[in-house]
Amino acid sequence: MMKQTTLLLVLLLCIAATGVAKESALVVPQGRLTLDEAWQAALDNYPGILEAQQRIEAAQAVLKQARSAYLPTIAAQAGAKTMDTTSQPDWNPYKRTDEAFNEMSVGIRLTWLLFDGFSREANTLAATHGVTLRKQRLVDTRRLLLKAVATAYYQAQLAVEVMVVAKKNQEFNQILEKDARIKWQVGTAPEAEMLNFSVKALQAESDFLTAERDFKIVCAALAQLMALPQAHLPGELYPVRVTKKGDSPLGTFDSDYQFALDHRPDLKALDAGVLAQEQLVRAEKGNYAPTIALVTGAGYLSQDDITVMDQEEHETYVGIVASWEVYTGGRRQGKIREITADLRALSQQRNQLLLAIGASIRQSRDRAETAFETYDRQKRTLELTQRIREHVETAYRAGALPLTRLNQVQTDLVRASGAVALTWIQYRIALVNLAAETGRIDSLPGSAPNS
Repeated sequence: MMKQTTLLLVLLLCIAATGVAKESALVVPQGRLTLDEAWQAALDNYPGILEAQQRIEAAQAVLKQARSAYLPTIAAQAGAKTMDTTSQPDWNPYKRTDEAFNEMSVGIRLTWLLFDGFSREANTLAATHGVTLRKQRLVDTRRLLLKAVATAYYQAQLAVEVMVVAKKNQEFNQILEKDARIKWQVGTAPEAEMLNFSVKALQAESDFLTAERDFKIVCAALAQLMALPQAHLPGELYPVRVTKKGDSPLGTFDSDYQFALDHRPDLKALDAGVLAQEQLVRAEKGNYAPTIALVTGAGYLSQDDITVMDQEEHETYVGIVASWEVYTGGRRQGKIREITADLRALSQQRNQLLLAIGASIRQSRDRAETAFETYDRQKRTLELTQRIREHVETAYRAGALPLTRLNQVQTDLVRASGAVALTWIQYRIALVNLAAETGRIDSLPGSAPNS
């Protein structure tokens, strides 16, 4: 009888082992890419950064053009002609002379603008402010790029954490499924109990696949920002796992807002644009004044094959030339009105940006504060939920608690684990957004917040 019982148990165990649902090999992505490395790759390769750098070079070339107005211009000329002329002097209307001869000329002329109503100075200052504007646009491009990279990076980390939670949930339910299948085989538990864990394991696997999809989508966006070929992020460049430690104490709103006023590159770019427009108005007003230039040069003229005699002419000259546009049909007034209107528009654009900066800083601060407080509570909730799940699992295995109670606490544990990861990532993203809105993010590479 003892041998038969032992043989029956072995047979049931074999049946159970072959009948258990196949465990899927859910692989959590493991990478070594840090946030600093992702930032640096984006700054080195993203086309938007390279474009902004080229626009700085273009602005510097415009400045060089404006400064060239202070220097003299030198023009050389040369010509060769075959002439066929007819002359009839007024004092002798009956005398007509036909000539066919060759003419060659060469000359050089120097023109140096001495005064133009200070338009040169204004145009040079406007071009200088244009260079400043382009440099600030580059910094602003960096600011927005760093923000986008950090957001994608943290979202990828969040997707990984969701996968980790889903995998642990699947493994837990698969273990209980095995136990329930053995109990069902020996008749101590209903089949529905075993199928319950099978369903839970499949649901966890579905959650994992959904998170894996989100991870791949975010990685493609991150690869695009890093300017990787075909927007493909290799496995070794997957983000490292998130570490939930430390926090970044927030300053006051006034300090954040003042820092933004002093350092926001888009605001500085607007200010540079305003200064440039003011100088353009000044340059147009300078066109009402006369221009005075120094001119000097030398010339040589040779005519040969003339009937009477060949001749040569040499000339050198120096003088002052003044030019004054008295009436232009309203062109100057219209140009001044156009630039003045653009200047007023820039002023309103600046006011709008100030409102947006204040609102975005308040929103980022509120999100960061709330996310951290929520994370702190979710972390404590997870610790308590883990302890509850351990007690309920022990009681369930001992037959003291029903299956529904175990399902409930396991669901609570999954939710609490996901909430901890979600609120921590939300906190990190809120800090990045706040750093971007204040302008501090540009100093983060190399000393980035803990990933």
